[in-house]
Amino acid sequence: MFNLCNSNWDAEANILAQTAGVPSIPWSGEGLEANLGPDGTIPEDIFRKGTVSTVEQAKEAIKSIGFPVMIKASEGGGGKGIRMVQEEKDLESSFIQVQNEVPGSPIFMMQLCQGARHIEVQIVGDEHGNAVALNGRDCSTQRRFQKIFEEGPPVVVPKDTFLEMERAAQRLTQNIGYIGAGTVEYLYNANENKFYFLELNPRLQVEHPVTEELTRVNLPATQVLVCCGVPLENIAQIRRFYGKSDSDTTSPINFLEDRYVYPDRHVIASRITAENPDDGFKPTSGKIERIKFQSSVACWGYFSIGAKGGIHEYADSQFGHIFAHGNNREEARKALMLSLKNIEVVGEIRNPVEYLVELLQQEAFINNSIDTSWLDGLIKEKSVTLRYNINDVVFYAAVFRAVQSLKAADEEVESALAKSQLGPLRDMAKMNRFPVEITFEGVKYTFQISRLGPSLLELAIADKKYLAQIMAQPDGTFLVSVGATVMSVMGSDEALGLRLRLDGIGTIMLPTVYDPSELRSEFNGKVVRYLQDNGSMVKEGEPYVELEAMKMIMPIKATATGKVSHLRGAGSIVSAGELLGTLDLKDPSQVKKIVPFEGAFEISTGSSDKDRNLQSQIEMVLDGFAAQEDAGIMTQKLFSELPQAERSEVAQGLFERYLAVEQKFSPLITKKLTVDQIYAEFIAENKENLSAVASLALAHSQLAPRSAVVVAALRSLRTTTALGAELMEKVQQLSELANTGGYGEVVLVARQIMDMKSSKPFGERVDALRELLDLSHPDFDGISGMAASKAGTELLSDLLLHESSTVRSNALNALMRRLYRSFLIQDMAIEDEEAGKMSCNFKFQFPGTAEEAVFRQAHVKVVKSFDEVAEIMKSDIPLQDESNKVANTMKVIVTSPGSTPFEEMSKQMEGLLAGANDKLQAAGIREVGLVVSNPPNAPRYASFMADSGWKENAACRDMKPSLPNVLEVYRLAEEYSLEKVVPPVGRNSQVYVGTPIDLVPSGRRSPSTIFARMIKHSMNGFPETAQLWQDSLENLLLNAVDEIERARLNPKIGYGPNSNIFAHILYNLNMEPTSAYEMLEEFVNNFVAKHGSRLQRSKVDEIVVKVGIGSGDSRKQTLRLTASSMTGEYLRTSGAMEMYDVITGSPTQWFDLKSGDEAKLASAKAKNRLQLRRSVARNAGSTYAPDFLGMLKIELIKKWGNYQDCGGMRNMPSKIFSSTELVLVDGEIKEIDRDPGQHNIGMIAWRCTLCTPEYPEGRDIVLIANDVTHKAGSFGVDEDILFQKASAYAREKGLPRIHIACNSGARVGLAEELKPFFKVKWTNDDPSKGFDYLYLEEQDLKSLPDDAVDVHVQRVNGKKHFVIDAIIGEGLKSTQGGIGVENLQGSGLIAGETSKAYNEVFTLSYVTGRSVGIGAYLNRLGQRVIQMVNGPMILTGFSALNKLLGKNVYSSQDQLGGPQVMVPNGITHEVVTDDTEGVGAILDWLSYVPKTTAEIPPILEPMDPVSREVTFMPSKTPYDPRHMLEGTTTPEGGKLTGFFDEGTFKEYLPGWGKSVVIGRGKLGGVPMGVIAVETRSMDRKVPADPANPASQEVVEPQAGQVWFPDSAFKTATAIRDFNRGENLPLIIFANWRGFSGGTRDMYQEVLKFGAQIVDALVEYKSPVFVYIPPGGELRGGSWVVIDPTINPEQMEMYADVESRGGILEPPGIVEVKFRAGQQRELMHRLDPELRKLDAMLEESSSSEVGSAAQDIEAQIKTREDKLSPLYTQIACEFADLHDRTGRMEATGVIRQGLEWRRSREFFYWRVKCRLLQKEVESQIKEVDPSLSAKESQELLSSWLSEAGKDDDKSIVTFLEGRPFAYKLEQLKVDVTKTQIKELLEKLPESEREGLL
Repeated sequence: MFNLCNSNWDAEANILAQTAGVPSIPWSGEGLEANLGPDGTIPEDIFRKGTVSTVEQAKEAIKSIGFPVMIKASEGGGGKGIRMVQEEKDLESSFIQVQNEVPGSPIFMMQLCQGARHIEVQIVGDEHGNAVALNGRDCSTQRRFQKIFEEGPPVVVPKDTFLEMERAAQRLTQNIGYIGAGTVEYLYNANENKFYFLELNPRLQVEHPVTEELTRVNLPATQVLVCCGVPLENIAQIRRFYGKSDSDTTSPINFLEDRYVYPDRHVIASRITAENPDDGFKPTSGKIERIKFQSSVACWGYFSIGAKGGIHEYADSQFGHIFAHGNNREEARKALMLSLKNIEVVGEIRNPVEYLVELLQQEAFINNSIDTSWLDGLIKEKSVTLRYNINDVVFYAAVFRAVQSLKAADEEVESALAKSQLGPLRDMAKMNRFPVEITFEGVKYTFQISRLGPSLLELAIADKKYLAQIMAQPDGTFLVSVGATVMSVMGSDEALGLRLRLDGIGTIMLPTVYDPSELRSEFNGKVVRYLQDNGSMVKEGEPYVELEAMKMIMPIKATATGKVSHLRGAGSIVSAGELLGTLDLKDPSQVKKIVPFEGAFEISTGSSDKDRNLQSQIEMVLDGFAAQEDAGIMTQKLFSELPQAERSEVAQGLFERYLAVEQKFSPLITKKLTVDQIYAEFIAENKENLSAVASLALAHSQLAPRSAVVVAALRSLRTTTALGAELMEKVQQLSELANTGGYGEVVLVARQIMDMKSSKPFGERVDALRELLDLSHPDFDGISGMAASKAGTELLSDLLLHESSTVRSNALNALMRRLYRSFLIQDMAIEDEEAGKMSCNFKFQFPGTAEEAVFRQAHVKVVKSFDEVAEIMKSDIPLQDESNKVANTMKVIVTSPGSTPFEEMSKQMEGLLAGANDKLQAAGIREVGLVVSNPPNAPRYASFMADSGWKENAACRDMKPSLPNVLEVYRLAEEYSLEKVVPPVGRNSQVYVGTPIDLVPSGRRSPSTIFARMIKHSMNGFPETAQLWQDSLENLLLNAVDEIERARLNPKIGYGPNSNIFAHILYNLNMEPTSAYEMLEEFVNNFVAKHGSRLQRSKVDEIVVKVGIGSGDSRKQTLRLTASSMTGEYLRTSGAMEMYDVITGSPTQWFDLKSGDEAKLASAKAKNRLQLRRSVARNAGSTYAPDFLGMLKIELIKKWGNYQDCGGMRNMPSKIFSSTELVLVDGEIKEIDRDPGQHNIGMIAWRCTLCTPEYPEGRDIVLIANDVTHKAGSFGVDEDILFQKASAYAREKGLPRIHIACNSGARVGLAEELKPFFKVKWTNDDPSKGFDYLYLEEQDLKSLPDDAVDVHVQRVNGKKHFVIDAIIGEGLKSTQGGIGVENLQGSGLIAGETSKAYNEVFTLSYVTGRSVGIGAYLNRLGQRVIQMVNGPMILTGFSALNKLLGKNVYSSQDQLGGPQVMVPNGITHEVVTDDTEGVGAILDWLSYVPKTTAEIPPILEPMDPVSREVTFMPSKTPYDPRHMLEGTTTPEGGKLTGFFDEGTFKEYLPGWGKSVVIGRGKLGGVPMGVIAVETRSMDRKVPADPANPASQEVVEPQAGQVWFPDSAFKTATAIRDFNRGENLPLIIFANWRGFSGGTRDMYQEVLKFGAQIVDALVEYKSPVFVYIPPGGELRGGSWVVIDPTINPEQMEMYADVESRGGILEPPGIVEVKFRAGQQRELMHRLDPELRKLDAMLEESSSSEVGSAAQDIEAQIKTREDKLSPLYTQIACEFADLHDRTGRMEATGVIRQGLEWRRSREFFYWRVKCRLLQKEVESQIKEVDPSLSAKESQELLSSWLSEAGKDDDKSIVTFLEGRPFAYKLEQLKVDVTKTQIKELLEKLPESEREGLL
């Protein structure tokens, strides 16, 4: 018997087959016979003859075998260790691959039998010498010699031939004595009907179920029975296979003679493998999420891996097997195909299921005409592919990519919100529209994705748009509905590309486009070897490396031709897509290019009649999704299609959807919160529902289109009849949204609707007016002056068609008077033919022109239709040119225009007028007006001028005929190209956008200007009732601001243009022009002061108010008041008298009101320079620097008004502000008076004199400002020097120094003049190799200044190269002012200067626009900072940081240095919303600051009685300490007063160190610094770092009455600020229990900052009062750092009678000093019951009965336990008595105990006393500098004692009389004597006597 153990079976099987006479094909062991040895094995020498062990032996064997040949490893199998070789050049590599796949295995070679089938016979042998053949299998469908399909019976082989194959297999089995199941494999040549032995497999194979299906024989069971010794003929299933009945169990079977029953079915099996059919069935590995397969009657299968399993790169690729059967081969094929179609494998691996389905449908397979090379041939030729439309694949790939992008964005937002990361919220809108690129088969397709809803996408490409509805499924797939088609889509991104599975199509790989010079792994595996040496040339398509994966060696081919560089070593484990090597491309131009898609893009979708519901589209827009078209147009279309009855309900739903979002944003926008602060609040409010925050952010990001929907819906309501109360409530809510933040147009239109719907219906108003006109002599003047709602032009024009001739005629009369309301009208004559056919003549004159001026004539024709106008133009015109100045006018009124568009009428009118030109000229007509009735709206107007050839004057479109003159539109049009903004809200207003005409281009675009032109017909109450006329005029100007704000909502206009207000009051003031001017000037200044912030936001640079001077209708003169910023100062007022053209009424001359000299109005050209600068400053988010001077003046006016409104008695001086510019002259500061804006560097400084309520006589400050319009406000050398000199000037004078910071850091630049000249010396004259140096040629060097560059000479090819060693830049224009390190040196200079200034004078920085680099440092070095909400302080811009980080982390400067950063970190003291508020904040701060650093703070007279009680009572429970300082209002409305004067406390640094409150207030008019303690728990928030996605917001709780690191630092900072430059007396409301000393706080330096409190108090130069408030306590270390002994000359401590002070709190000291044992002693001393029990215990102790004593002890213990809580309280009370105010006062640690209610009065007199004493002490020290502070105090005390003054109030009264002048003079004499005496004593005696 042949021994199978340790055998090399494949090779030996061939020898045994030859021995058994089985036909064999030529092989390396041909002719060898098996003479078995004693151990049953083939002798070693014979075996070795059949194998080859080297490449040389293989080449030798080839000579006898011939090509093609198979190289096989004897121990291989399953496709492993087998290679086909066609040519000798491939022999070596294939041989090595076989060696590597089965290391150590003997190798043999055999001829490749081409065109053969792989046929197997299933055999089983038993120990009794029997061998049965259980039919067989056809396994010819193979790739790389691995089986794919197995089927049986092998019908391709004739039955008799197959019988021979079976018998040969049986004989072989018997000959070798084989026991068990096995397979004998043959190659069968169908053409020759011959078969050849291939191999014998001594095992069961995975395809054995095919045989079981055919024979009904259970092969594993049979194997077991055989091994148990059961003869084959006794096995029931085998007997049944041979036709034996179940009852026949003994009849013998001759397996070599008897025939079995031929199978009655056909079986086909398919292996399921982890291989990629698109890439030659290369193996793949990875996770498997799930496998879906359903067995059926005709098919079953199994899988070796379950859900969530996986296949690693070392496993066999097969993981499943499917078996199908049928009555014949065709039925079995169809059953298998159906089952394969229903298999679904989801995971990282690839599988060939779809490919197998295609194989089963191949004609060759159906006809059974295949061979073993068939499938490899198909793979090679790629002839079997999935059938699909490329556009379909690309489209669904784009859908998948879009869905994945949106999913990733949603997950990013969700993750960010959980960490309070705000960055993604600002980018919500970017996911509404984004591009997706798909590259497939060499073409790049670019789709524009629009997200129209949560699950609706629009994909646009090449002018085609497709809507895709996405429905996610639980299994991870999603259904895509396009038209009538629904596609199931699944995809996964892999290293090599996108794997897309489309239901009904299959799996398609869209490969990632890699650089062709990169060689990457195509699958997971291990590097076996590189096939080319490193650096050698490899050709495109040539293998360059071998990888082992799933027991197989796979070559990877080069993607291009070039030199290969190895990146991984042999044995390296690599993943799919990993870089294996690089190519130095031989010819990069030959690489295949990716081309963009062109042409029509069509996909396979069925048609669908279903349109999107328009309302649902709009609702999605309101939810924040993209709109398919313009949102406003969609809304208009919706309402045009809706029935009237449904409009209100739909509109209400839309408004509710809008308000649901914006009512949350609007209040926060009104508070001027930044975007980050708003979202932070939302997150805090929605911690449990963060998705709501994302929804809010998405919706608000689309505010513009959402607002367009609401505006369009609102406008549709104008024609809607019934508007319900609920709808109007929503309209009301819309009208109440913030005016800013993007709601402007919504608010304006909502207010219009409210106004419109609040008025009577149009018909009722017409009827009411008709009654007034149906009279013989109506009151035309009264009617023309009535409100437009009662007698507007739309009502009058409608009555021109009335049936009554009286009504018609009077209506026309009233209409003309209304249209020419501002003119004088005479001789009105009306002809009435019929309704709609009338004419009218009258004369008119502009008021205020010379009395002798002629009246102009007007002719009016009324027609029904526009068609009648042509007839009018043919008829005579009853006018004459009496003045010979072409002054007349003609009007044509069309009452029933029909459907003809107004634009078309205008065009036709131009032609008609041109044709009638001669007739018009003869009539002296200069202007023809077209008026078209348009009820219920105002008529349409068009004006046609003779001097323009009767072209329409576009600037006058829809303007009443009189308006162009009174609004000076004609004069404006001479200098500006005007574009009208329509429609204005007011009937008597017009808004234009104008660009200057004929300006020489300056490189910058000239800024546009918005012109708001208003008229007003009355000045009720002037001058007697100031409030009445001022309110009326204020409303007029505010309406102009409204118009400007509305104009900015137009995207064409935006925020860029400046603006100008013009108001013409057609009322005549009966007073002197000078008096009228003074009143109007005061009004305008107050208006600007009151509304400065809004005017700043609206960029108002000029306000013009014109008013008549005269009586009644007789205007004698016209006064023109101008508040203009065009002089360089913000809105400076001036007055002039106007002269008019007698014909047009247009102004022609102006005379200065004060001097009477003729003046000129500033031209557009003159205004342009300053407008450009202002535009630049505003674009930077700031104000033009010189404008701050005017703003200071305006805010001073406001401060005086507030002061006097509060009862202040001081009078405002006539001149409250002046300034002198500090100019650098010859390196020194000079005070020069010159107009603002004359500077030529980016820094300006002024000495300003401000007359404030505190200093009516005036106080000086030094104001230094960056000019952001000059080189972006950067700091150059000149700027640094001016800054330093101006700051030093402030220090020298002791003046407050204010810095307006709007800058860009240190200036950086290059020597621009060198750029055209320098040249490059290339390395070896080859640019690709780099360069050696930069140089200049000699002629270029000579053209530069001497010190421009440092060079040395180098000769190259006989030429001189002047090699540049350094660029100096001296003498070059571009380097003037510094470009580099010199500016850094200057930055150091001003940094040091600012630090000095803070220590010596009051310094304050106001940050507006931005402050960068050194600018930010200056703000911090000056310490006190007011920051505008849009004025970030940064070191580096966000875009530069993004580049540094390599990704877009930051989206704005605010994230780096906005208020949300600078307030919590203690840099910013106060935040303001705009520059106007910022200037006000500067003045507020200055109100606490002394005139100079040597003086005490300014003291105002008390406006809040100092004797009043403080009614807010602090308690031991937590409360808001601000209520203690400023008072509060109870929930019931009651008023509780605070410590400081009402309305004077102002908190600073509110967002930092929140456990301490600091600020400034006034006590009886005395400024004070204050520090109070927060008793409530606060949270310190550390925001998430946008640069670190893993970071999240940290919230640290901070207990009340405790100093933490930040609040301790804040306390020390505040003390230093109060002390330096402010000289404020300080009061500390001390209520601390100590410092937080935990690990975190110690690490965060609480010890350091606590010590800084002491440092700050030691150097304090003004009085300091420490007061423990009622209910407060001061303990431990917190007492130590503010004890008066720190600075006894300045500090005093007081305690309220209800306060406490001590080392430990009572419970703490009881734990140490009154412990439980001592408390028990106290119990036994005081408690009667315990005393009684003690006595009983003592008696019982002498007794012999021990149990009695024990009982008593137990009673004592019970009593002690019961009393313990009470006596703990007693102990605490005892300890607390040591902490009372009485003990503090008795021990001298406090000066006095106080009662809180009267504390205000006490401290008023005390602080005022101390300040006055300090003033005298300063005088004493000035007289005698040798005295210390203490000695000065003692001397003053002695003087006061002598005067008998010992209480604060009497001392104050006494010192206010300056009583010590004599004593100071006497002291001065004594000091002088002493000094003389000391000098004499120093002289020699001889000189002394001589001198005397």
